[in-house]
Order: sequence, then C-alpha cells, then structure tokens
Amino acid sequence: MLAEPTDLAKHPPTRSQLRNVIGVLVILALLFAILAPAAGTPLPVAPEFLPMYQSVLVASNLLTGILLLGHLHTGRSLALGILSLGYLFTALIAVAHMLTFPGLFFDHGMLGGNAQTAPWLNIAWHLLYPLFVLGYTVPYRSALPAHFMRLGGLLTALFVASLLMMSTSGALYLPALMEGSRYLPLYRWLSAAILVLSLWTLWTTARKRPRSVLDVWLTVAMASWVFEVALSGVLNGARYDLGFYAGRMYGLAASLFVLGALAKDNIGLHARLQATFHEMVDTRARAQWQSLLGTVLRQLPDGVLIVDREGRCVMANDQAMRMAQHFVPADAKGEAGLGPATMLSLIGEPVRRAIEGQTFRDAMLETSSGEARRVYAVSGAQLRDGATELAAAVVVLDDITERTEASAALARALDQTRYLIEHTPLAVIEWDRDFRIKLWNRRAEELFGWRAAEAIGQRIDAVPFIHEEDAAKVTEVVTRLVDSATKYVKSNNRNRTRDGRVLCCEWYNSVLHDEHGEIVTGFSLVLDVSEREQAMDALKEADKRKDVYIATLAHELRNPLAPIANAASLLRSKQLQPDRIEWIAAMVSRQTAQMSRLLDDLLDVSRISRGKIELRRARVELGRLIRDTLQTSMPLIEAGRHQVQLDLCAEPQWVDADALRLTQVLANLINNAAKYTPACGVIEIALKAADGMAEVTVRDNGVGLEPEMLERVFDPFVQVASASHLAQGGLGIGLSLAKGLVELHGGAITAASEGPGKGASFTIRLPLDTGMEAAAGEPAPASAEGTLCCDILIADDNADAAESLAWLLRSEGASVQVAHDGAQALRLFNARPARIAVLDLGMPEMSGLEVAQVLSRRVPRPFLVAVTGRGRKEDRLASFEAGFNEHLTKPVAPQQLIELLRQACT
Repeated sequence: MLAEPTDLAKHPPTRSQLRNVIGVLVILALLFAILAPAAGTPLPVAPEFLPMYQSVLVASNLLTGILLLGHLHTGRSLALGILSLGYLFTALIAVAHMLTFPGLFFDHGMLGGNAQTAPWLNIAWHLLYPLFVLGYTVPYRSALPAHFMRLGGLLTALFVASLLMMSTSGALYLPALMEGSRYLPLYRWLSAAILVLSLWTLWTTARKRPRSVLDVWLTVAMASWVFEVALSGVLNGARYDLGFYAGRMYGLAASLFVLGALAKDNIGLHARLQATFHEMVDTRARAQWQSLLGTVLRQLPDGVLIVDREGRCVMANDQAMRMAQHFVPADAKGEAGLGPATMLSLIGEPVRRAIEGQTFRDAMLETSSGEARRVYAVSGAQLRDGATELAAAVVVLDDITERTEASAALARALDQTRYLIEHTPLAVIEWDRDFRIKLWNRRAEELFGWRAAEAIGQRIDAVPFIHEEDAAKVTEVVTRLVDSATKYVKSNNRNRTRDGRVLCCEWYNSVLHDEHGEIVTGFSLVLDVSEREQAMDALKEADKRKDVYIATLAHELRNPLAPIANAASLLRSKQLQPDRIEWIAAMVSRQTAQMSRLLDDLLDVSRISRGKIELRRARVELGRLIRDTLQTSMPLIEAGRHQVQLDLCAEPQWVDADALRLTQVLANLINNAAKYTPACGVIEIALKAADGMAEVTVRDNGVGLEPEMLERVFDPFVQVASASHLAQGGLGIGLSLAKGLVELHGGAITAASEGPGKGASFTIRLPLDTGMEAAAGEPAPASAEGTLCCDILIADDNADAAESLAWLLRSEGASVQVAHDGAQALRLFNARPARIAVLDLGMPEMSGLEVAQVLSRRVPRPFLVAVTGRGRKEDRLASFEAGFNEHLTKPVAPQQLIELLRQACT
C-alpha cells in the first residue's frame, strides 16, 4: 500500500524544529530591540526599493498560497483554505499598493488617487491579513466545501478590486493619513490598533492545539508581522526612515518563513515517494497470485465472502463490498453499512452453518437501509486444507431484489388490471375460442342487466343482448375476427338490456392468437353512446332549424327591401303627387321599422344568451301594462276579426320590471295568439295573483300545439310546421326571446295545449312587488320644435346613406357638407368648420375614430356624433375614447337624430 505523503499542517514539530523556531524568534527580537529606538531616523529616499521589495513579496505570497493548495488537496482542510485565501489577498493588495504608491511610477501612482490612497491600502492590508490567520486558528468540524477555493478566490479578488476602487475613485473623501512624507496622528492610532490585533493573533497562533509544523512557522511569521507594524507604523515618523525600510524587511521575512517551511516539506516529498514506490514494488511481487484470484472474484456478479474458522472475513470481492452498504446494524439509526464485518454479523446463521462444514443453497435474507430494501439468496460451502481439516468457508450472496420486485410488480399489475376492469366505465367481456364468456365485469352487469354469475360460462349468443335488427351486422363482425388475420374490429350496433331498453353501443373487439394462429382469447370493450347519439340527432335537428332560419331570415329581410326598391324607382319619376310621396315615405318608414325590429330581436336573443342584456327596472302595474300592450296589438287582432276577453283582477298588481321588455313579451304572446288563431277566434287574457306571484295567461282557440312541441316551442328558430302558413313571416325567435326576458325578471313562462286544433295557452309568472304604490311619474317634456340653423358635416362611405341624410337635414334648415371618406371630411372641415360632425366609423383613407381624434382637439370643438352599424359595448367605448359625444346604431330613427342635433345646435 502507498504511504501517504507527510502533511505539514498535520504532523507535530520535532524537538530540533522547535529549537530552530525559538532561535529565529530570539534573533528577530534582538534585531527589533536594536532597531526600535532608531526607527524614526531619516534615511535616503530610494523609490526603487519598493518595486524590488514588493515584487519579491508578491512572488513569495503567491508561491506560499500555491504550496498551501497542494496540502489543501490532500487534507481538504477548511482552515488551510482560509489561510490560502489570506496569502492570495496579501499578494493582490501588495500589487494594488505598489501601483498606487505616490512617486513610484507617477506622481500619484499608476492607478491615480491622491497622497492618501497608498496609506489607506496599507492600513487595509495590515488589518485584514491577521483576520485570515485568526480564521485559520479556529477549529472546524466540517471539511472544505465544494468550490470553496474557486468562489473564495473570486470573492477575494473582487474585494481587493473594490478596496482599490474606493481608495482611488473616492480618494478625495478619504481622511488624511499623511502630510507630505510625515504620518499624521490618525495613521498612528490605526497602526496601534492593528498592532493590538496582530499581537492577539500571535497569541492565538502560539496557543493553537494540536500544534503542527505549519503552526510554529506561522507563529514566527506573525512575530515578524508584529515587528513590522511596530517599526513602520507606530515607532517611525515618516516614509523612507529606518522603521520604514526595516519594517518592510520584517514583512518580507514573515512571508519567507512560511514559504521556506513549505518548500522544505515539498523537497522532502520526493524522497518519501521514492521509498514508497520501492515498497509498493515489493508488495506487488508478494501479492501477485492474490491479484489473479481477486480479479476473478471481482468479475463475479455475486457477492463472495471467505471467512476463517472464527468467522472473520478473510476476503470480500467488490460486489460483496457494495452489498455490505445495505446491511445496517439494528442500532445504527439509518447509517450506511460498516463493511463486510457488519454484513457477517447480520448473516450469522448462514456463516455459522458454512463454518461447521454444511453446504446449503438459496437461503433467503432481507435487509433494509433507510428506504432501500434488498433481498438476497445466500449459499455456503466449506473450504478444506487437505482431506479433513477445515481451513475456511465461502459464502455467496445473490442479489435477487429485482427479480423479487418484478414478481411483486407483476402481481400488482394483475391486481391493478383486475381493479381497472371492474371499475372502468367500459363494459369488458372476455370470451374464448368457443365464444364462451370468461369475464363479465361490473359495468357489463350495470349496462346489460345480467349478473356475472349468469353470463360467465355461456356462449355470447346465448345472452340475448344483441338487438334482433343488428344480428346480421354482429355476425359479420365475428366472422371477420375468426376467419381472417384481422385482430381488431370496431362496430356500432344496438343492444337490448334485461329490462327491455334499447342502447346504442360502440364495440371494440380484439383477439389474441397463439403461435399456430389459433384464437387464445378475445376481448370486447363496450361503450354506451346512447346519449351521444341523441345529442347528434339534436345537433342535426338544430342544423336543420338553422337552415330554415337562414332561409326565413333572407325572406324576411328581402320582403321590406322590395317595396323600398319600388319606392326608390317611383321617386325618380317627377310626376308624383304630394299625397303619393307622403304614402311612399310612410311605406318606407314601415318597412324600415320592420327590418329594425327583426334585427333588434336577433340582437336581444344573442345578448340574453351571453348575459349581456341590462334591465331598467321600475315598479310597473301589470293591469295597465296589459291594456297598453293590447292597444298596440289591436290592428292585428282586428284584421283577424278576433274577440278579446279580458279578465283582470280588481286590485293593482305591481311588479319590479323593465316595462319596455315586459311589453315586448306580452305583445309577442298576444300577436302569436292573433296570428295562429283562425278568423273570428277568441283570445283570453287573464291576470291574477297567487302565492306571491303575478300570473298572466294568454289563451286562444287556434291551431294548438303537439305534445312534443310544448318544450321545444321556446327554442330559438323553432316554428310549428303545421301552422307555418299562419306565421305571417317571422324568424321563430319570439318565444325564445320572451322566455329569456321573463327569466331575467326572475319569473317563468310555460306553454300548455290539449293538442292540435284545440288552442294553446301561455302563462307568465312574475314575483309581486309588495312595496308601496309608486307615485305617478311626471310626463316627459315635449321636445321643442325648431329648425337646425347650423353647419353640419356628414361623412359616410355609403353615398346613398350620406346623401339621404343630408337632404333630410337640409329640409330642417341645416347647412350640410357631405364627404365619403375620412381624409375628405378633414379637408372640408378645414375649409369650412362645422358646428356638428356626423361620422360613420368604417370609412376608407381614415376611419371615423381617427377623424374624431383630430376634430376633438380643434377649438372651437365640434359636436361629434357616431352613426354606425357597430353596436357592441366595446365599439361604444372606443367611440367615446376617440372623442365622440354620442354613439347611434344604424338604422337611426330620423326624428331621434333630428332632436339630438337640434339640442346640439342650441
């Protein structure tokens, strides 16, 4: 075995070494005693002394640090790491001190600063080095951490750099330590404090136990350091006097003492290594035969132990050493194994049997270390010296943990498979080559109704869960699986349950074959997709309703466009009578209102579905609201010559509701009753209160509803097919809109009918408002009549819309300019500023938002109105942020726009 090299930081000093140390200390003390009284004696200025002295100092400190690193790698001592960083720090700050020393290379040093820079660096240098030595003397229980030297070296360099920056960049703010070449009192006080720290460090180093060779020479170095501080900082008076030169020589000696001790130890290392090498060669020759045997044993995958008669381990191969880490004594509290001896003590019974000469195989042994669990098969045999004498025994350990865990994992996998089969949402059926059921899981019981005990053992076709109409399809699937190389077939068919229900199911069928291609077993996974099929049918129905809705919407939107187009053709004629022009205007107004109602209904359905509609609630008396709504529906009722029967309770019924929206609901029900009732029918409208709810019922004796339509009638775009000839147009969204509005009020709406031709009734239930009766509101003031006597700018890329609006406003007395894009609008406004600007948002060149942003900064600022087809909340927000005063959505009622512009003109 190789002998370890001598570690200077571990071995105690010999007597001769101690005598040498004491002699050096005596000489240093005598020289100090001679030099101390004359420390302040001036001597010639020799600037070349400093670079020579500090170059040697830097080199010696760096070499000392490097040699300490060599010891550090063998000892991993945290104390040595700190001392190595101390010598690195000393070397770096010595370089910094030399480069800032005044007059050495430049007047204020190579790195700048002022006359105080070098003294302050010198103070920092002599203050911090003893601290590193103190850090070395502290006893540490932990070893050197990983990356300590790299991180410590980086931090030391950064620290020296920061000191250098502070002493140069902040030189103007440093207190004065020197005046010319003379030291000021502050410098002496700081030096005295450093001297006290150095004496304490010397005392700590001298008392360090256990003491090593490095410790005694470090004590000599600290003594030289104390003499340096005393001569060059406390006893002398200025630069370049006797104390200045002598102190630095002491400082150099302090560095060289440790360097010399380390160098001497490294020189002797070669001789020790050569002696160790010869010893190793001799040992290798004696153990050559053991090496061959050891090589063979190391290659074995099993752990091999050879024990003597007393049960002591004679040899253990590498695998046995690794296994030993898993053998932990009962009182070890989770610590790692202690080696083959511990393992032998824990497998004492097999070892005893082997020593007694018994041969055995595969005895089971289980160990645990922390969370690790290992299982071993132990075998033993005897080794005899000669014919009878037992020389030793061999014990072999085979780690079967993986095999044991694989068996356990297989068992767990089987348990998990059984668990999954029993709890999967799929019905699982396993059958053999004769189509007899081998497995029928819990979901199959729930799905089809037959218990596992009833199904297992029977042929699949003996359990009547196949729908008779799909029997041929199932037979085809089975034939594909049996008579071909197909291993997997997916099918969709109907199945019957034990209680007679019909299910739509997806079957995922697969088979396993043996090496001869015969079926070993088959699996069928069954998924109930009845709800999905119903949803698909509902989607198809919804898609069909959507197509009908689009066709109806196109029809309903084209209907008003035809008379409007005819009116446009008539207006081109110049021979129309005034009464005909008035009729055309009324007709266009009616058709426009019809289109607006269609669009409003569509938007309301969308808003309700997205929860975006807002109710403007107030206390409303339902009886009065019903009468007012009936008056608006009278033209349709009179056209059908229907009789209306009102049955309203005498007491007023108040609800908290949006009167406009509630009128919309009631008008829809009354209008539907009028449209879907043949001529001369009867419409009953009743109002009563029950259980804190107001009930409004609209009943007719018209076409009625089929039972399946009672719920669907409230779906969007649904119309009664049998009464489509009575619909008189419409999109089939009225009842859906009514239902949404009633539910927003916290109420409910229901439909009832005894069947086709027997009429229908719709009942609305709303919560009653039990508060005091609201005071009658004051009538809204009538709008003031007048003319538009102001300049108005209209910008819209739709020429017809812009020109028609311009003619309308001119007829009211306004002076109007028309533009068809944003850039033209700005040019017209710059040429002739307008009091009001009516702008469309979507225009070429510049959008209405961009024009509004420009005009809103003009002085005087025009009144800005957005007239656009964009009616979303985000669009209104964008308009107001751009500077618009009002946002109106097309189509805008002409009188509404005129009233708004009239108010803006005043």
